[in-house]
Amino acid sequence: MPRLELFPFRYRDRLTGKWVKARYVAERHEIAARYAEWEIIGSPEIRDVDPNERYFVEKPTSRCSAEQER
Repeated sequence: MPRLELFPFRYRDRLTGKWVKARYVAERHEIAARYAEWEIIGSPEIRDVDPNERYFVEKPTSRCSAEQER
């Protein structure tokens, strides 16, 4: 089963030169491709990925009783 290692990281902002904590976690190669200067700031979040599994199942929306009477 494939495995994802998603890292919390920070990067240096190009305009200000300040370090900014990223709002998301990403794989190491994706971070390196996007940011010139970055560093890992924590342990990875490890996710097992099953390619045959459905991760998003859209739930039917419930309508209020006024809409149902129309």
